[in-house]
Parts: sequence; C-alpha cells; structure tokens
Amino acid sequence: MADAKPMSIPADPSVRLGKSMGPNGPEEEAEMKKVPFKEAVGSLSFAPQVTRPDISFAVNAVSQFGSNPGRQHWEAVKKIIRYLKGTTTNKLEYSKRGSSELVGFSDADWGGDPDNRRSTTGYVFTMQGGAVSWNVKKQLTVALSSCEAEYMIFEEEPVLIYCDNQGAINIAGNGAYNPRTKHVSIRYHFVHESLKEGAVKVKYIPTTDQPADGFTKLLAIQKQQRFCGLVGVTN
Repeated sequence: MADAKPMSIPADPSVRLGKSMGPNGPEEEAEMKKVPFKEAVGSLSFAPQVTRPDISFAVNAVSQFGSNPGRQHWEAVKKIIRYLKGTTTNKLEYSKRGSSELVGFSDADWGGDPDNRRSTTGYVFTMQGGAVSWNVKKQLTVALSSCEAEYMIFEEEPVLIYCDNQGAINIAGNGAYNPRTKHVSIRYHFVHESLKEGAVKVKYIPTTDQPADGFTKLLAIQKQQRFCGLVGVTN
C-alpha cells in the first residue's frame, strides 16, 4: 500500500458490508486465503482506540468479517489504509480555550446491520475541545424503532449527555413507556432513576451538530471533515 492513492474518507458511505459479500466461489475463496486480512485489521485496530476516533466505525465494520472475508471486505480494509495515508498528520488536539466540562454525546443507527438488523451504538466524551473517550459497539438486542435504539445507549455517567432523538430523551426523562417499549430490558430504565437523582443530564442536540453520528455510520467528505472537527481531530 506504499504507493496507493490516498483517500479523503475512510470508507464508501454507499456500501454497507455484510456476510453476503463473503467469497463467491472456490476461486475467490482461494484468493482470499492468500490475503492478510486479519493481520491488516489487527494493525488498524490500535489507532482508533487512542488517537484516531475518525476511523473507529470503519475499523469496527471490517473487524466483523475476519472469519470469512471476501473481496469487498478486503477493499474496505485497503480504503482505510488509503485514508490514513492521506491524513498522516491528523491527530487529536486539545485547547486551553476549549470547555473544561466533561460532556458526552450518544447516538445509534437503527437496524443498520444487514445480517441481523441490530443497531450500532456510538458515544464520545469531550473535554478541552477534543475527544477523551469514545466507543463503537453492536447492541445486544434488536431495537424496534430508532427511539428505542437510542434509548438503549445511555450510560450512567454523572455528566451532561447530548442525544439527537427526542423520543429517547422523553422515555429517559419521564418514563413515557408504551407497549412497544415494554420488551426493552429493565436495566436500560436505570437511566430514568439516574436522571431523577441528578446523576446524569440529557439534552437534545441536532443531528448536524452530533459528533457521535460519525461513530454509527459512514460519512461523505464534508460530513467526515465536520465530524473530525467536532471530536478534535486536526491536521
């Protein structure tokens, strides 16, 4: 990949990886056995944990196909490498002019996994203008609505958490339960009590200003650049 053409985004937002993209026939299967897929993904896994939250979602996506990767999965890995090649000077940056308050942002897609329709959770906590903690993970259960998907991601941190889903905030804040949300595990309703006790605060934020959005989906160039700015990744 030393001579590969750099990319301005870590992945193609129009392509959602799935198990159906595995090897198509003996020829592709033999070809993929020669590809260092797991080694490449393993090499990529460190950066999004410590300094490059901007590739967290893309790396999380390709890491799910290590047991049976296909050509499209391998192309996705190479795109991440090409993006890193074009952004080698990017880094997390903190500023004394930034807010010293620890603030959290949470988001979730709805049924984004094409194989099992589980939603992906993303959150980021910022301080002094940059991200200090973030994560991307698949939810353990299938959510029946976007409201439910986002309600299931709240953490019980004693800080301000921004969410772009009014329905999820409504459930968390006043217990607006209905028959469609009864099957949500009781442990998720713990956040309602935490709000009443003042342990957490939840406020609405428009999706356009939501930095956690980049932890739940692939973004086009302009949105990717804005995402980097919101989490403090600069060149």
